[in-house]
Amino acid sequence: MLFRFGTHRIRSFPKFSWISSTFLKGAMPGCIKGKFKRNLTAKTGRVGRSSHGNRNQNPKKRFFKVVSRSIAGLVFSTGALCGWQYYRLRRDYVPLKPPKGAVSGIETPLRITEGKDENNLEECQIFFIGDSLVIGIGCPDRLEGPVFARHISRVVAQALQKKVKWRVMGIDGGDVKTMREKLLVQVEKATRTSDAEVSAVVIMCGLNDYKCLIQEGRLPSMFKEELRNLIRAVKNIVGDEARVVLPALPVERAPLFQTLFPMNVMLYKVAKIWDHQKLVLSGEEQKVEFVDEPGHYNTGDWAVDGIHPSEQGYTRWADHIVISILPRLKDRVYLHQTRMGSVNLKP
Repeated sequence: MLFRFGTHRIRSFPKFSWISSTFLKGAMPGCIKGKFKRNLTAKTGRVGRSSHGNRNQNPKKRFFKVVSRSIAGLVFSTGALCGWQYYRLRRDYVPLKPPKGAVSGIETPLRITEGKDENNLEECQIFFIGDSLVIGIGCPDRLEGPVFARHISRVVAQALQKKVKWRVMGIDGGDVKTMREKLLVQVEKATRTSDAEVSAVVIMCGLNDYKCLIQEGRLPSMFKEELRNLIRAVKNIVGDEARVVLPALPVERAPLFQTLFPMNVMLYKVAKIWDHQKLVLSGEEQKVEFVDEPGHYNTGDWAVDGIHPSEQGYTRWADHIVISILPRLKDRVYLHQTRMGSVNLKP
């Protein structure tokens, strides 16, 4: 900024404001000093003011500036701490091995109702598609297969009085996009090798999609569209009459995250947002059912890694899911029998 002093120009910078104060204290004659003071005041509106002159600032502006800086510092420090906790978690976490055992089987009713022949029971199929939760990581090796799929199929077999064929198709660490790319071939093969209709498809997903938000910047809307594509691709193979079940993940109750504050708070919010996308899809797509997470878990319901359920936890979770979907499956069986003429409707 330039100020005219006689026939000369003086360049004034805030950090050299001591020059003006020195001149005004007596280094110049009175007439010249008055003229210089008037020119300086007219140009800048201040005399001898420091570059850090916030003392005369509006108190409200000063307050909001302090508050905004404090919030920015808190957000930055929280983000840094969450990043450090995430790094430590990925570095120190020891993954469990998938249990060995069957990936398919048949469940029959334990008690046959009167009038039904055990040798002539109808058959249906239930497919279980997903990540490590479908495979049964957290359980010991079982020759008969994962307890989650077996328990749901056993309860459905008893309720519907049918033989239920079940098949598990999972990828440890797989997200929705990976499932669509690698598991559809198995779904198509399983559908071709059996004449039994597919009554339900349980899709367990979301746990590995949280990581895609950090690693790839994949937003919740992108997760929803990927899941929609997977659901439609599965229905094109097994038929539109199959009911797709989308369970919510009980991430908030996993012991591994209980002590990781503040990362656990952010993780719980992310989990709720991702589960909300499943809920939205259940309203937009036909025959898609969203099942909320169980309301209670015990200490013994979790495996040693603190993130996967134990056998007891999988059984409790399976009970919660099958209670939610059984009414829909029963309605479908009743409607099917009515169309086939095996049920007599009275007026």
